[in-house]
Amino acid sequence: MIPSPAHKHLFYTEMAKLLDAGFDIRKAAAVLQDTRLPRPQAVMLKDLNSGLDAGQTIAAAFGKDLKAITDLERGMIDAGERGGKLAPAFQHLADYFGMLAATRREAVKSMIYPLIVLHLGVFIATVPAAMMKGDQSAGNILLGLVVMLLGFYVGACVIFMVVRSGFRMAPENAGIDRLLNLIPWVGKARRNIAMARFCKVYHACVLAGISMTETVRLATEAAQSGVIREAGRRLVEVAKTGHALGPQFIVCDAFPKTFARSYSIGEEAGTLDKDLARWSRIFQEDAIAAAKSLAVMVPKVLYFFILGFVAWQVVGFFNDFYTGMFKQLDE
Repeated sequence: MIPSPAHKHLFYTEMAKLLDAGFDIRKAAAVLQDTRLPRPQAVMLKDLNSGLDAGQTIAAAFGKDLKAITDLERGMIDAGERGGKLAPAFQHLADYFGMLAATRREAVKSMIYPLIVLHLGVFIATVPAAMMKGDQSAGNILLGLVVMLLGFYVGACVIFMVVRSGFRMAPENAGIDRLLNLIPWVGKARRNIAMARFCKVYHACVLAGISMTETVRLATEAAQSGVIREAGRRLVEVAKTGHALGPQFIVCDAFPKTFARSYSIGEEAGTLDKDLARWSRIFQEDAIAAAKSLAVMVPKVLYFFILGFVAWQVVGFFNDFYTGMFKQLDE
């Protein structure tokens, strides 16, 4: 079972609080284990203790369950551990998953009314028309309603599975990632979230004094974007030569131009740590705003189509009603 963003937000918030208060990682884990955590996180802390006993790093012990821990979490924890800044690393993760949890709640709430309207439209499309014909039993009318609803549910599941498959392939496939980024509202949210991940891990690695080659590798993996990962391969090759990365950022279309120019200047001025911290906040704020816009606009678009469907069914119902009535009058 994969922990939800809400559970991860609470988990990393409490971890950051305990580490900031002076607890070491083992004591913080012991305190959290006594709070009846959800099973996946309890297992994760158990793996943490066994991994530390075996001589593993904190990042390696945390990342044992590859399904429960993302590249962002592994990269952030690894950088925080190396730089002796685990508490800020956990707080970064808490802020990120808090954003995802809030966005999910908004999306679910905003979908309630469109779904009610959809079911009303399906009801209008089947029950009144069947009752007017007068040649069907109540059981057959109910069966027709159930069949139509099942058709909508199956269609929605197919669309969901296709979209989900695309989103799962995007972190490894630059072409699919670019295609998804072209979708209105969705693309903007995805790009900002990917850049927020990238900047958070990059900033943590810079503070930890990690080599630029590994910093780029960890940050591009954490971004979970095929486009950024593709650009990261070129950046890694430049970093291996020891040359500045700023010019490569500028010519690469995977990164916003304003960010690329700022990075190049910060690299020359020696202010990368401050610049990356600022860009991390900017992209996170933009990601939150874009995600909220997505949560508002997608239900509105669905509501528009659903309302059109309902209107079509209502017009069809009254057209059949008056057509039948006029036929009876003619007879």
